Amino acid sequence: MSESTVAADIERAIRSYIDACNKGGEEAIAACLTPDAVHYFPTGAKWPGAATIAGNFSKGVQARGLFWTVDQVAVDADRLAGVLEWSQFETSGRILRGVDWFAFEPGSHRIREIRAYSAAPVQPDLAAQELRDFDYAGRGYPAARPA
Repeated sequence: MSESTVAADIERAIRSYIDACNKGGEEAIAACLTPDAVHYFPTGAKWPGAATIAGNFSKGVQARGLFWTVDQVAVDADRLAGVLEWSQFETSGRILRGVDWFAFEPGSHRIREIRAYSAAPVQPDLAAQELRDFDYAGRGYPAARPA
């Protein structure tokens, strides 16, 4: 499969996932994900598994009128990764903007991991401003500023 085909598949998968989230259908959301997919957040615990991710987004759409736009998409076909810049709207009028990093399963191009980063003020009481439950050390991220 050519790199441009993989990139197109990944972008289509991101757009399909957001469309499914906006419609709030658990089955459609889960179909975009691997069964063991994980969604990480900066301020809340991770959501493990396609069923959990789908159920939580479905509830949010129903209870708060959540809706996301696809503002920008960038894809790295070689790494099977994509980045989505999004805007989230609620019926209350609240707007949240952010970026999701997606990792994809080879072959199926289903989402296996999402790392959400929202535009938010720095929390001065937290020493580490990072995703909770994410294994930074295990993935080779630096633990301190390089000398």
